[in-house]
Amino acid sequence: MKKTIVLASILIGVILLSASFWYYTSDPTPFPTDEQLVEEMTDDFSVVSNSVIQDTVFLDDHHVFVPFIAEGDMYGFSLWEWNNRKWDEVLVSTNGDIRVWKIDSKDPTTYHIVWNYPPQDQLDYMKFYFINKRGFQVSDGEEHYEPGMQLEQTITLSENLYGSMKLSTEWVSVINSLIDSRMASTYYFGWRAFDRSDKITYPEGTGNGSSSWGGDTHIEFINFLEESELE
Repeated sequence: MKKTIVLASILIGVILLSASFWYYTSDPTPFPTDEQLVEEMTDDFSVVSNSVIQDTVFLDDHHVFVPFIAEGDMYGFSLWEWNNRKWDEVLVSTNGDIRVWKIDSKDPTTYHIVWNYPPQDQLDYMKFYFINKRGFQVSDGEEHYEPGMQLEQTITLSENLYGSMKLSTEWVSVINSLIDSRMASTYYFGWRAFDRSDKITYPEGTGNGSSSWGGDTHIEFINFLEESELE
């Protein structure tokens, strides 16, 4: 009798483990339709109730960038994640300013730059910057010096002024080296925008938007840099 109970317990445990493994690792279901996306966004953010979805851009199998146009010609975007067997809206914003979505904040290979600007801003291209200021620190009697670093990457804009981009391999390598450094990391991202005449242009079309996102989502807002901030 005792042997039967032990075998039954093992069998139940195997079944539960198998079900749990399937539940958390099975492939995502089809992504919601445009109508379903607007309906779900509206539940948390009523201002987007009449939005027009411009595109659905898969950043990987489990994360999606969705640019949209809300009422009043507000260009924004939402971010979606496959989590616990359903597509979760992790951010919705009627301000399409450029930001970095750190899907895994400890792994820079998962960082994605996202943006959506209205056509009246007449942007032609953007320059995206990685900046690490020089630093000096004394810890446990040892002196540590961190050299300054500035990296630049040009983003050419298409006819539609929305898009996403992963960090380059070079940038990922640099960030990983700073994460492993003994000094506290002080790097940050910045950007500037230009029109077709190479004139610096600050987009005005997204200035009145607002955003909503969950506490576990790592979204970094990026500063528009002045010339004096660059080397």
